[in-house]
Amino acid sequence: MQWLAKKTLQLIGWKTAYTAPPTSHGIVIVYPHTSNWDFPLGLLWKMVHKMPLRWVAKHTWFRPPLGTLMRALGGIGIRRDGGLDITTQLRDTMLAEPECWLCLAPEGTRAHKDYIHMGYYHIAQAAGVPIGIGTIDYKTKTINIGNYRAVEPTIEAELKQLAADFAGIEAYNPNKASKLAVKVR
Repeated sequence: MQWLAKKTLQLIGWKTAYTAPPTSHGIVIVYPHTSNWDFPLGLLWKMVHKMPLRWVAKHTWFRPPLGTLMRALGGIGIRRDGGLDITTQLRDTMLAEPECWLCLAPEGTRAHKDYIHMGYYHIAQAAGVPIGIGTIDYKTKTINIGNYRAVEPTIEAELKQLAADFAGIEAYNPNKASKLAVKVR
């Protein structure tokens, strides 16, 4: 499978880069996420590098007949109903496995929004794990996870660091990339 994934990426003109994670558990954040193409490209990258990545999607994607395939590909179904503590659910799911890196898109959608979700930040803080910076750069046709760091002590500092982490990365649909800001209530 690894060979086939690598050849597929080469055939369509994509390169990959990878630095092994520093710990057995953590969170990879992928930004910007503006296209359905991000998912198959990310899965091919995962097959090439064999990183223990798990990803999150709505629980409805995990019903039969797709559910078995989605779980086999590393998916975790979550309910996003009101009142559920998703941060705790994901932290506990990640830490229950011997080796697990959760892959999250802070935008939560492929449509433009004026903010991102900071769930990854709260999960990383609660679990005491690092984050990895994941990019799918359509300008250079490169998929990469290579920089790992602790989350910043404040959300304001984290947003500033994210701007530096993702500077120069081009989305499939650049006009759909969400702003690196928090939701104003």
